[in-house]
Amino acid sequence: MLSFFNKNLFIALSILVLVFAAGLRLYKLADVPHGMTWDEAAIGYNGYAILTTRRDEWIFKLPVSFRSFGDYKAPFAIYLNGLFTFLFGLNLWAVRLPFVLVGIGSVLGMILLTKELGIKIGWQKKQIFWLSLISGILLSISPWHLHYSRTGFESGMALGFTVWGAFLLLRAYNKDKLNWFSLYSSVFFFVLTLYTYHSSKIVTPLLVLSILLWNKDKVFKYFKHLLLAGISGLVILYPLIKDSIYGKGLERAGTLIFNQSDSTVEVVVTFIKQLFAHLTPSFLVLGETTSFRHGDGKWGVLLPITYFLVLTGLVFFIKKIRSGKIDKNYLFIFFWIFIGIIPAALGAELVPHSNRALLALPGFLLLAIYGLNDLSSWLKATKLNKQIPGSHGAKNMVWVSVMGIMIFLQTLFFIKYINNYYSDFAKISANDFTDGYLEAFDYVKEFEKDKEKIVFTSEYGQPYIYALFSRKTNPIWYQGGSLIKYEFKEVNVGDLERQNAVIVAGKSSEFIEASRADKVIYGSDGEVRFKIFIR
Repeated sequence: MLSFFNKNLFIALSILVLVFAAGLRLYKLADVPHGMTWDEAAIGYNGYAILTTRRDEWIFKLPVSFRSFGDYKAPFAIYLNGLFTFLFGLNLWAVRLPFVLVGIGSVLGMILLTKELGIKIGWQKKQIFWLSLISGILLSISPWHLHYSRTGFESGMALGFTVWGAFLLLRAYNKDKLNWFSLYSSVFFFVLTLYTYHSSKIVTPLLVLSILLWNKDKVFKYFKHLLLAGISGLVILYPLIKDSIYGKGLERAGTLIFNQSDSTVEVVVTFIKQLFAHLTPSFLVLGETTSFRHGDGKWGVLLPITYFLVLTGLVFFIKKIRSGKIDKNYLFIFFWIFIGIIPAALGAELVPHSNRALLALPGFLLLAIYGLNDLSSWLKATKLNKQIPGSHGAKNMVWVSVMGIMIFLQTLFFIKYINNYYSDFAKISANDFTDGYLEAFDYVKEFEKDKEKIVFTSEYGQPYIYALFSRKTNPIWYQGGSLIKYEFKEVNVGDLERQNAVIVAGKSSEFIEASRADKVIYGSDGEVRFKIFIR
């Protein structure tokens, strides 16, 4: 039994990491963040509508791009969501569940990706063993990944597919013979990224190109096979390519900085400024964010020790350059970080933008792992480490002490972060996650038969999508007038004089006192969100 466990120790520990990651992502899934964003409501409702009627909210049949709030969404997350809401009901937990499952899969993908990188780099088996597991742990506890794998953001799903695509493509070339299954599986996952998130249309082609250049000797050897795999990918991408040319697949391109200025110099300067805005300590460590939808405002996207290891990797890279060596492995990692940030740096607003830059996360973590490996080797080689023995003659006491301190601090920082996330963040993010919408509609929809009108505030934006979500409205009925009793507007005191109606006011209607309401919906922050009057 012990022999079996030792042989399968890597698998056993990987499973423990996945269980840990799953626990973090499933805990209070429908409560933190509390509330549902417009995008989550749109993804959930349109997925449900597609599966039940094969049409979206605008009655377009099986679209490739989904019209939503001034732009067009990529399709895969919506179609996948339809399956989950059909199985588990149209509720917030079911909407977020597929994002969680892909997020958990991302952790396994990160472990395997690091393992393949270690094989290519030439690490020893012991190094590969521990560094691969550590990379999975770092992704599990990453504030950046945890947040975007618990909420309905397509970026988190695209990240998982990107990691698996990179792992499988590396695996295809890491053996003496081309691994056909890995090659075509990588094509499948990379294609999924393009169907999942708009930023992948920039990141995925550049990442694939960088991996192929990194393996250029084998690319030339297996060029025909690679070309065939590429053609198969283009065949699968045909609907997306067609939609990009004749449809709305490139609609998001209108929001890039290229369309904000006619000056090439100004565009380049803006791009560089916005690129470096995503590399500052204020963003990476100190929690700078443009919206609580994208972070908690207290903790950055990287925990402090992870950031320290990133800087350590950078220091060792510079040290190697000074000694006349150019580490191509480091170059690949730096390039991944760079291309991952490009979509956010090209955005015309909301910088830094952790959502659009999320695909850079694997690059940051690989840099941290690489930095940890070089730091570990350096510490073991120092004279001080060799000269100071333990109390019982133990060796590497300096190395053990430094690693122990880092583990302790990382654990401490993570506990503080997770405590803040599951408590304070649920409160401060009430506005950004439009808390209370679902509760309000669940309450007022019961009056549809008896009342002539339901006047619902438009204060928080896009109330109609929550009505469709809560009522599970058939999209054909919606376009045919199913919401005719609803009036979405800015509610004022005069609306309270209406007869045979339900009036739902928001919190900014200060002249409409909550004490007079028949029902008050509170947010997770304890503040009044909706005041409901039955007339």
